Amino acid sequence: MLSLGPLAFLNPWLLAGLAVLPILWWLLRAIPPSPRRQPFAAVRLLLGLEDKDRESEKTPWWLLLLRALAVAAAVLGFAQPVLNPAERLVEDRDGPLLLLMDQGWASAPDWAARQAAAAAALDEAREAGRGVIFWPLAESAPPPVAAAEAVRPALEGLVPAPWGPDRTAALTALAGGALPAPGQTIWLHDGLDGPDTTALAAQLADAGPLRLIGPPRPALALAPPRLEDGLLAADLLRAGGPAEEIRVVAFAEDANGAERRIAVADAAFAEGETRAAAVFDLPPELIRRVSRLVLADRPSAGGAALATGAIRRVAVGLVDPGSEATVVSLTSARHYLTKALSPVADIREGSLDEVLEREPAAIVLADYGAIAETERERLTAFVEERGGLLVRFAGPRLAAAIGERIGQEDALLPVRLRRGGRVLGGALAWSSPRRLGPFDPDGVFRRLEAPGEVAVRTQVLAEPGPELQGRVWATLEDGTPLVTARKMGAGHVVLFHVSADAEWSSLPLSGLFVEMLGRLMALAPGQSAAAPEPEALGGTLWRPELLLGPDGTPRPATGAEDPVPGERMAELRAGAGLAPGLYARADRGARPAGSPTELILNLHAAEDRLAPFPAAPAGAVEETLGGAEAQPFAALFLTVAVLLALADIVATLIVSGRLSRLRRPAAAAGLALAAALGLGLGPTPAEAQQSTSAEARAVNATAETTLGYIRTGDPRIDEVSERAMVGLGMALTNRTAVEPGPPMGLDPARDELSFYPVLYWPLNAQNLPSEAALSRLAGYLTGGGLLVIDTQNGASGFSGASEVEMRRIARALNLPPLAPVDADHVLTRTFYLLDRFPGRWRGGRVWAEAPPPVRPGAPRASDLPSFDRVDDNVSPVVVGSADWASAWAVDPRGRYLFPVGRTGDRQREMAIRFGVNLVMYALTGNYKSDQVHAPEVLHRLGQ
Repeated sequence: MLSLGPLAFLNPWLLAGLAVLPILWWLLRAIPPSPRRQPFAAVRLLLGLEDKDRESEKTPWWLLLLRALAVAAAVLGFAQPVLNPAERLVEDRDGPLLLLMDQGWASAPDWAARQAAAAAALDEAREAGRGVIFWPLAESAPPPVAAAEAVRPALEGLVPAPWGPDRTAALTALAGGALPAPGQTIWLHDGLDGPDTTALAAQLADAGPLRLIGPPRPALALAPPRLEDGLLAADLLRAGGPAEEIRVVAFAEDANGAERRIAVADAAFAEGETRAAAVFDLPPELIRRVSRLVLADRPSAGGAALATGAIRRVAVGLVDPGSEATVVSLTSARHYLTKALSPVADIREGSLDEVLEREPAAIVLADYGAIAETERERLTAFVEERGGLLVRFAGPRLAAAIGERIGQEDALLPVRLRRGGRVLGGALAWSSPRRLGPFDPDGVFRRLEAPGEVAVRTQVLAEPGPELQGRVWATLEDGTPLVTARKMGAGHVVLFHVSADAEWSSLPLSGLFVEMLGRLMALAPGQSAAAPEPEALGGTLWRPELLLGPDGTPRPATGAEDPVPGERMAELRAGAGLAPGLYARADRGARPAGSPTELILNLHAAEDRLAPFPAAPAGAVEETLGGAEAQPFAALFLTVAVLLALADIVATLIVSGRLSRLRRPAAAAGLALAAALGLGLGPTPAEAQQSTSAEARAVNATAETTLGYIRTGDPRIDEVSERAMVGLGMALTNRTAVEPGPPMGLDPARDELSFYPVLYWPLNAQNLPSEAALSRLAGYLTGGGLLVIDTQNGASGFSGASEVEMRRIARALNLPPLAPVDADHVLTRTFYLLDRFPGRWRGGRVWAEAPPPVRPGAPRASDLPSFDRVDDNVSPVVVGSADWASAWAVDPRGRYLFPVGRTGDRQREMAIRFGVNLVMYALTGNYKSDQVHAPEVLHRLGQ
């Protein structure tokens, strides 16, 4: 093989044929021979005559060039040129080949490419007859020298480990002589630095030729989620690279313990940045249910983080000096606060000293007057140093203490208070009770709506002044503060200017009171962010309950895992041999003081950093995994040679005069057409499909049954929808008489929709169709089409968009009344008998057109705001949220792209059957429900 930069020739000796081109040029110039000139007087008698048969004196230069190019193209084609040829990995040397693979978490995103590169090295080693030392660095013991064919099965069955590679063990084995000296080393590294990485690379380079093959993109890791100013946040880590935007998905557990995707956030890396934050703006009740965060792209065990106690239920100390110790009145502040805090907090009641001893994350004081000096110091340290949350409520005691035992400047109050309360309403009051004002759209109580029935009758007032700027979180309709707060050291101090009972206002009687306290509890610090003391875990044993796999997906433990000593669990950090996951106490012994019953191990912590792989030692060869794909050009050059030969034939006929002048334009056009077709200058099938006119698109759509999907503008969603329609078409072809053609993506505002019996719409609240598009969709439904709306969020109904958006969509589409699909609906038996309709998610309802009422006096079906019955009683719309596209989607090889639920193949099979039923339902209508001809059919069958 001869290499000339990125271009190589597999048969370079054939290039010697190019040397004969000058000789060929000379021969062609000499044939035909030049005519001999002889004077002849009688030639004058021939003047004016035209000879129909002409013969050129010599071959034209452009025809010679055409022939020379044809010969050169043939020579180049037979020499087999290749662009970006694959270079041999294994050199012809003595000694075994050492094949190292970083089998850690960072290798998971491109694991298939790593296995392909390792397999290519093994094949070359087998051809060269060299022994192989195959060492996945997640294993600490050095392997023996083996034949390449014996190593191949181990490579094919290898999976990434959910921890980092152990390069220290490889360095120790190489330096200590436990590993034979390699003749050559190929190291498939993960692109990250680690302990002893530089020393191991230098040692390998000294032992022999070293080839380092790294990933094309930097690895990504995810730190555990945390609460930050009431928002759920998590840091993404990388070792550097270009600017990019990464999507993070949050999963939460529902009441049945099943995980569902509830939110998506984006983290943006600037060029060269190693850390970026993904922030989720979720209600507190959803934050507390988050079970894990995962990267949507490049999945790995390091790209997933289980939610720790830092975002779980908050430990709250409740102090109410006005309530009795044993009896809680149903009208007391203690009762209202307990009911409001119980959904998000673990409440610990008692005196202020008792509550401070229990080290809560938040303290709530219900109408607490003057605070003793010792208690004040402890509360100040609780807020400033520990980052605690102090929430105070006004009341008669606090109002009476203002100006007497509480000075106007109080560090444990967010603002200065005016002496005396403000009474609104009553016999002696000049004003009526006040309603709540709107909340700040960027504040803690954003997106909360103040109900009109909440009224404030009495409040403590804040002294006006510039310090109120930024400290008022809620107001009344007249602008007076209702809730004030300020940052105090690492924590917050919050004051409700009304009491926590119903004496001063009706706020504690409303659901808004629960939501406001839930938002405030999100400001409290976490409870399990710090690792327990090693002494508290000493002598304990722990068993895994839930483990993260190589792709970051949790799976239940098999029960065969060995218990882990508590001393190793003390750092709450996964490592070699200790997979990330959820662990529970396994021993039955006495529990040490302060020892928890469950521990969560994540692969990374918030303070971690990822460093890039160090510079290669001198003499080492660096490559990128995958690289550019080899492209052969032999067929192209040979095709050019044939076309040039055809052009030479046509040109020779023209020059010799054997073709009339009228045929020359036709011949030239045919020559140009042949050249264009042969050289591949026409559009590719994909380009042809994009550039076809509306008429050609209509012909393609109507030539065979074609499934359509609505393009949302999101490339990822549209690609999944296309692959889903391909997968559903394959299932229909294999199982039914329907053989759909290639699916088509549609823009409802421009494309003709009537050619498609079924349209799949992945409802995306970020890119809803325009009014014109919705109008055309309404016409499609009226004409008998079936629109499948999938919100893809695992919930029931239209949860993928707001109520306002869905009202606009339903009104624009003129949707009929909808009802859940029950066991009697024809959709459950059009092809398969089904009782549920799962996709990637399960459990959500599927909605279709409600049947007309049949009770006496009910309006007739024709009176309902439905569609003309041109669709054979087929519901014009089917609505669900199971993400059927992810369950149907296949890659170009027919392999499924996404995991499905916890039941695996069974759930996917039910999703495919539902898709088959959908298409058959759209094509056959109420065929399965038509029992009119059943008796006649049975009679003819002799029944």
